[in-house]
Amino acid sequence: MAVPTGICPCGEGMAVGDAWNHRVLIWHRVPTDSHTPADVVLGQADFTQNSPNRGEDEAASDRLHWPYGVFFHGGRLYVADTGNRRVLVWNGIPQSHGQPADQVLGQDTFTTRNENGGGSPTAASMRWPHSLTLWQGNLVVADAGNNRLMIWSGLPIQNNEPCRVVLGQGNFQAVELNRGEYFPTDRSLNMPYGVTTAGDWLLTADTANSRLMGWRYAVPDLEALNDAPADGLLGQVTYRQKGENRSYGSALRDSFCWPYGIQMCANTVVIADSGNNRVMIWPLETKAAEETHAG
Repeated sequence: MAVPTGICPCGEGMAVGDAWNHRVLIWHRVPTDSHTPADVVLGQADFTQNSPNRGEDEAASDRLHWPYGVFFHGGRLYVADTGNRRVLVWNGIPQSHGQPADQVLGQDTFTTRNENGGGSPTAASMRWPHSLTLWQGNLVVADAGNNRLMIWSGLPIQNNEPCRVVLGQGNFQAVELNRGEYFPTDRSLNMPYGVTTAGDWLLTADTANSRLMGWRYAVPDLEALNDAPADGLLGQVTYRQKGENRSYGSALRDSFCWPYGIQMCANTVVIADSGNNRVMIWPLETKAAEETHAG
């Protein structure tokens, strides 16, 4: 492998985003021995190839370029095909090498790969999709390059289907980090790379602001969450702070330096605090955190 970044359960097995080999590896059973070979590779014709988009300039339904994020839910595999600025969806666990995807989000077609579809940002376009999760039945994509979280109503079924809600920006056309200001707020984001859920909470690693942000799903209408302020904060004392380890000093027990990934494990949130070269583990004192999150 080369920079394996994303990992998720996939049926009775698992999927790994082998990002710099431009492929996703799938084991149909979780390996119990070292060096167990994968059963299926996506993005390449076989296990010996590793060129982005199989060496072609154009993208395609069976090509990948830096697939950093993987997520599995309801029998469908979602891949954040980051370098192609899109999310690919397989409507079942892939069974053959190089199997083409069934659906694309973030691009008009399977062959295009421009940032924001080659035009201005929209509710459908992406710049650097990095991770995915499901929040109260709604798909969420961390579109790090556009400094926002994109939320669909349920699971999108159409190609290039637009999202319904954006967090981190005031509208679907805005994309500047921290909304064009130096200091963040409770509504802004700066390269949010990681996203996960804990019951009715949506949690994101707001990476370049060195903090975690959380929103609680407590509204009757999903669209009422558009541009909502965060309900929770970790890593900084106030929403207006962004310093690495708060004051660009030594790491603290409750500080971060460029947290890159975040996942739930039972009722515990696990954070890859990348700039501090450590993993942080936080038990969540909430009944909701005990719910099943994916798979």
